[in-house]
Amino acid sequence: MSFRFRFFLFCNLVLFCVPASWSCIYRDTIPSRPLNDPGKMTLLKVDRNSREEFLRITDYRVPFTFEERDSFYAAVPRSDLKSYGFPKQGISQVYKYPFKYYSGNYQELVNETIFALGDVTKGYKDNSLNFRYLYWISKLFPRQASFQVIGKSSRGADIFAILLTDHRTADAGKVSVLFNCAHHSNEVISVEHCYDVIYGVLSSKKEYSDALSKLKIWIVPIVNPDGANVFWNETIAMGRKNGYPGYGSILEKDNPGVDINRNYPFFWGKTRSNQTSPLPSSVFYRGPRPGSEPETVAMMALAEKERFVGSISYHAYANCILVPYTIDDTRNPDPDLAWSLGNKIAAEIRSYNPDKAFRARKNIYGVDGVDQDYFFFKYGTLAYLLETSHSNPPYSDVPKIVESMRPAWKLLLRELLEGDKVFFRIADENGHPLDANIVFENQTYYHGEIRTARPADGIYFQSFPFLRKVKLRVEKTGYAPLYWEGPTWKSWKAVDLVLKKE
Repeated sequence: MSFRFRFFLFCNLVLFCVPASWSCIYRDTIPSRPLNDPGKMTLLKVDRNSREEFLRITDYRVPFTFEERDSFYAAVPRSDLKSYGFPKQGISQVYKYPFKYYSGNYQELVNETIFALGDVTKGYKDNSLNFRYLYWISKLFPRQASFQVIGKSSRGADIFAILLTDHRTADAGKVSVLFNCAHHSNEVISVEHCYDVIYGVLSSKKEYSDALSKLKIWIVPIVNPDGANVFWNETIAMGRKNGYPGYGSILEKDNPGVDINRNYPFFWGKTRSNQTSPLPSSVFYRGPRPGSEPETVAMMALAEKERFVGSISYHAYANCILVPYTIDDTRNPDPDLAWSLGNKIAAEIRSYNPDKAFRARKNIYGVDGVDQDYFFFKYGTLAYLLETSHSNPPYSDVPKIVESMRPAWKLLLRELLEGDKVFFRIADENGHPLDANIVFENQTYYHGEIRTARPADGIYFQSFPFLRKVKLRVEKTGYAPLYWEGPTWKSWKAVDLVLKKE
């Protein structure tokens, strides 16, 4: 084995030794190189008359990422600048440009005139590409996909979504699951995980036929379109927050924006932490009041209608899965509902993060007002937040990163379909659905959680990844309570419960 090959292995494989068995495991990694991190990557502006010189110096190995009439742009590792002799006349460094200058092939993607499903794996997506892809997916797969608008942003932009389900079968009796991305739109890699769900399901329709017949799979790739607009078209220095208060230049100090994932009305403003703030100048500003932002309202309204039984919210890039409740001073129901599956997901993920292994955690730092805790509190949703392993790397790294995180959404779907559950259809004596309360007598709640059947069809579904027996009563004003006790079950069968008038 040559020295060069041995050195390559050493630099690209992290060695982990397990003392108990004295066995060693090599973990393949991908270096951290965020395109929008000026400490690691530099955007170079190349005058048109210096184009050939730039290509010659870089041995034609550094592609141009954006083109204007008089210049080209290229993202170059900061560590390579000295060896290339950059900057120099005609080749200059520029700072805080919009992300479209860094992303790699944005202009090529927006100029494409035909669409195939595989196009969603070609590059990073702003909200215009997001709209185009979701719309055309719904046209290519009318039996399995429908294009949706779930609300408006602070500045009036549509919040786009896609619903994957078998549209040949009635929605009645189906249960809903949610995948969302880009609450923080400067985390553009998060969007790729949402599209991985779309591509994975639709490219293997036969494999997922059972899921499509039983589930409504909602995917919201960009929750924060205002943040996406400023990050892609104004400056990479912004984009985490939304467009609050909705008028004026988004770059002005009196238009501070709100961190949408600090704005949900559960324990809002209760945490003393630098990562949640009452100050509009903070990047973690939680807004003037809980649920104040139209993006938050849109997600809450969707959850109220669908009563999601499982969800994953994708972010970047702490390399972990957060299990609710994540807010300090909160207590999970007892027995716990969420950690069993969270640990199972963490065990299946083989992350390419160069610094640490992937694991399940309660939180990374003190937060409040986050979507996953709100969904878990309000509906009992098995709601996870997945922090992917890298932040906005060159797109050539993205396929392996996305693949490494794929077990999360696959395991969630499998748990909902095949795992232990209770699944009720609650109605009155005339067959009319009832939004009755379900009170678990062998489950202790600490924050006033209330579990209620879905008003539209009386469906109540709760996944219990490890609980094998439940004891409950069903209550609604004007009706005699109904008591039910028995084991959870794996089969996809709704048990009919009929409430009688008092």
